Amino acid sequence: MITFYDLAAKDGIQTWSPNPWKTRYVLNYKKLPYKTVRLEYPDIESEYKKLGIPPSGINFDGTSLYTSPSIIDEATKTPVTDSYKIAEYLDKAYPNTPPVFPPGTEVFQAAFYDQVNELIGPLWPLLLPRIPRNLLNPPSAEYFTRTRSVLFGMPLSHAEPQGEKKIEAWQRVQVVFEIINGWLSKSSGPYFMGDTVTFSDFVIAALLDGIRICFGEESKEWKNVQTWNDGRWKTFLTSLEKYANVEN
Repeated sequence: MITFYDLAAKDGIQTWSPNPWKTRYVLNYKKLPYKTVRLEYPDIESEYKKLGIPPSGINFDGTSLYTSPSIIDEATKTPVTDSYKIAEYLDKAYPNTPPVFPPGTEVFQAAFYDQVNELIGPLWPLLLPRIPRNLLNPPSAEYFTRTRSVLFGMPLSHAEPQGEKKIEAWQRVQVVFEIINGWLSKSSGPYFMGDTVTFSDFVIAALLDGIRICFGEESKEWKNVQTWNDGRWKTFLTSLEKYANVEN
C-alpha cells in the first residue's frame, strides 16, 4: 500500500494541483493500491517531519521546503517527495508494473520535464491568484496567499493581469501550447512516445487538469483552451481519463 500525501481543498474538490495530479496518474496507471491523505498547507511541514518525509528543496530564506506530493511506500517504509522522483522510485520499486520511464526514454523525459517547467511560466500569474479563493479552505488560503505574495514581490491579488494585459498573458500561454503541440505532432501516435503512455504525457495532462479545475469546467478560459490546436488538448486529456481516478 502507498500512502499518498495530496493537498486539501474545499468540499467536492479532490486533486487540483498539477504536481499531485502527476503522482495520481502514475499510481493509477501502475494500478498500485494507495490511500490519499489530504493536508492543509500549514500542516505539511510538521506532518512530514513527524513521518520522516524529506524536504523537496530550499525556500528563498534558506529554510527547508516541504511540498506535496509525497508518498510513503508502506511495504518498505520508504518516504519519497517530488512528483518526478516519486515516478522514478515507483518504476524501480515495482518493475512488474507498466513503466512511466521506459528504458531508453529517461534522458528525453528529463529534458522534456525541465523544458516544460521553464516554458509554462506565463500561466502562473493567471492561475495562482485564483487558487485561494476558488479552491482552498481558509487555513491553506491564508498560507498560500502569504507565501505566493512573497514569491511575486507584491500582493497575490495584484499579480493577476487585467484587461489587455490579461488577453496578452493568455496569448503567451497559447504560444506555449503551440510549442508543445509542435513536439507532439512529431510523434507517431497520440502520446509523446507514440502509442506508449509515459510520465511526459502525465505532466501535460496534469497541467491541463490544473487549468480545468482552477478556472472551472464551464469557464470561458477552459473552454477556450480546449479549442487550441484543433481541439488536441481536449482529446489528449480525454484519452488519459482512465488513469485519473480520484476516489482513493
